[in-house]
Amino acid sequence: MKISSKLMLIVILTIFEISLTLWSVFEISNGVKFHELNLNHFKYSSQLTHQVSALSADHNIEISELRAVVLNIRQQPIDCLDTINVVNKFIMEFIGTDNAIALCVQDIKDADHALSLINKFENETIDKDVFLSKLKTLAATFNQTSILFEEPVSKTLAFIMKVMIPLVVVISLFNILFISFMSNTITRSIRHAIKLLNHKKKKISLSDDISQNLSGELKVLLQAAQKRITSEMLMAEVNKKLETLVEQRTESLTRANQELSQFAYRTSHDLKAPLSATKILTRFIIEDINAGQLENAVQDTQHVHDQMEKLEELVVGILSLTEADSTENKNSALDLNMILDDIQQRLSGITNLSDYTMERHINLDHVLVNNQTRITQILENLVSNALKYRDTKKSALPFVKITVSELDESHQLMIEDNGIGIPTDRHDEVFGMFKRFHPKVSFGSGLGLAIVKKHIDYLKGTINMETSDQGTKFSINIPKVIV
Repeated sequence: MKISSKLMLIVILTIFEISLTLWSVFEISNGVKFHELNLNHFKYSSQLTHQVSALSADHNIEISELRAVVLNIRQQPIDCLDTINVVNKFIMEFIGTDNAIALCVQDIKDADHALSLINKFENETIDKDVFLSKLKTLAATFNQTSILFEEPVSKTLAFIMKVMIPLVVVISLFNILFISFMSNTITRSIRHAIKLLNHKKKKISLSDDISQNLSGELKVLLQAAQKRITSEMLMAEVNKKLETLVEQRTESLTRANQELSQFAYRTSHDLKAPLSATKILTRFIIEDINAGQLENAVQDTQHVHDQMEKLEELVVGILSLTEADSTENKNSALDLNMILDDIQQRLSGITNLSDYTMERHINLDHVLVNNQTRITQILENLVSNALKYRDTKKSALPFVKITVSELDESHQLMIEDNGIGIPTDRHDEVFGMFKRFHPKVSFGSGLGLAIVKKHIDYLKGTINMETSDQGTKFSINIPKVIV
């Protein structure tokens, strides 16, 4: 086999391994999306239950609100069925969790039935008591569907993680062994050539020796090298380069496998915590209601809501991180003031606009052209951190200062705040995944700065940080986009 053919086999195996790794990450991301859809389904089902109860108590509930909630419930199984691909379906059938698909189909039918009841009630073709009774039954069915859907989805996701991650590791090890084997065969061929070159024959010239005893690329290679350099030096250099390539690839694969394992472990651990807490709280709520302690039930319900917000923030962070590499690289002229206005509006839930100041200093000679999605996520994550970790003990009003400047070959973005800063002994962890430095001050997914770093790396930029108890400053340089 020719050396080029052997190297091509190595390339093909490497491409297959990378493709399998990416597919595994995509399937895990799909599993997370199924959980998100089920959480939304549960949320809307709870809203429907609340509205039916309110309508039973003769409270004023608009029919349009009921219809909107049922449509939202119906959309979740539709999105779920759209997300399930052929591979997902095969896996579900293989491990016996394909009843999740049937649950989605039945859920759509139940939603259609609920919409039909609402239309009949609106047209006064059905009695109110009958309408409420049937709608209450459907609301309970929707809640039960959310509970039943969780087990097969969790089992499917667990199966993918348990099977695919070890499979990727096994294929990586096989790839390493195969590369080593190919390297050895190539090395043996080279050594055979060196032996021929070192073997002195009186009646046969070096060119004749190569022609008679070598073939393929080595023959061509040595015939060309004979005119430029001694064969021993050439063979040593080729061998050295091949060994270096094997070492670099081995190190890269090992690091990638370690990062994937850590990501899967931390993700599953952080997703499990709020779900477990919610499960316990719902049991407390049932006990409080049965005991007539409605005030305690309300408090526990608020705790459930808080846990769901934590879970939602974590899922959104994971999705943002996984989508950071797949965001389309479409560049356009950016209106930074409009982007910052939108960010400030979206973050109004963190603190009131009157509780802090946002300074903007945009010093540009030309319009900034870049990827709007990536620039927006960079700014939003850094501004969000500044607001979450503001120092309420300082007498000065919390502030966020954003400065955008134009340099010769890049644009510089500086985001400063007077918050509580980041502990000195943890500066080297700032851009790692799932890193939380002040969990008692504000709960976060620990992915914000990792997302920022991933976007900046994609844009081939750099980011530096200065932090102390007086505040934090991030300095970002992004190369200019040539239009």
